[in-house]
Amino acid sequence: MVKLLIRLLLMNDRKEPPVMPRKMYLVLTSLLAFFLIGVTTVHADSKDSINFVAVGDSLTEGVGDTTKQQGYTKRTAKQISKKYNVKVDTSNYGKAGDRSDQILARIKANAQAKKDIKNADVITLTVGGNDLQQTLFKAVLARSESAVTRQVEKAMPDYTENLTRLIDYLKKQNKQAPIYLFGNYNPLYVYLANRNDLNDDVKIYNDINANLASVDNRVYYVSTFRTLTFGQYKTKASREKLKKKSEAANRGSLNNKMVTETLTSEKNEELNQYITTQDHYHLNNLGYDKMSALLVKKMSLSEQDWLKK
Repeated sequence: MVKLLIRLLLMNDRKEPPVMPRKMYLVLTSLLAFFLIGVTTVHADSKDSINFVAVGDSLTEGVGDTTKQQGYTKRTAKQISKKYNVKVDTSNYGKAGDRSDQILARIKANAQAKKDIKNADVITLTVGGNDLQQTLFKAVLARSESAVTRQVEKAMPDYTENLTRLIDYLKKQNKQAPIYLFGNYNPLYVYLANRNDLNDDVKIYNDINANLASVDNRVYYVSTFRTLTFGQYKTKASREKLKKKSEAANRGSLNNKMVTETLTSEKNEELNQYITTQDHYHLNNLGYDKMSALLVKKMSLSEQDWLKK
């Protein structure tokens, strides 16, 4: 729009008969001034650089990423830098295997982490996956799907308390930066599509994350469940077909040892296009691309919290 206005004005400045009435010329001049002032104001009101601090478990560390971009961290930084023409510095404090309480203990003990969190403009957090996995392993001998879910529900208060402590600590260290809290996905879905309880169990933990974000105006929930759990099985028909295949393969069994066996088996292929063949649990490069896109979309809706001076 600005380029078009400039071209029209330049045309009218030639030593030839005017190509537009004087009134229109004045209108275009005013419009150009308006746009230029607007652009200058937006730029002047925005930060020149962003400190992006990622905290969490293996998804923050970037397990499964073969591009050395620390999973979603540097991918997101590149997208934000390009989208907003801003310099983005990243700090990554992700560690595979950490539960919510372990993440908190680790950053408390790390002086550099505390300093980086204090100076952050954006904080991201992946948490809950290892808490849930530990609960599922404890319930591996349960005799029914409902028994597994009861074990998960039993663990809810402890996880809620640990997550609350972690969020409160981050907010205490940094009084302004928004916190983008990810939800988790079910990496077993493509192999155990007949086990509806496993999706429900992940959603129980995700609900804790989402509910915490809903009552805290500094926390934004980033949902990944549907995109990363279902992968390329985007339609109901494709998921029903996969479910029937799983029922046949598992013979309708409720033996929860198959959950452990699925996680520890050595398969050369992966049915979910977003999950790595390295462990059939973490994301691959395409999966981290998707995760980053979901985060950038959420950040774009709340840019006033981290981009403005």
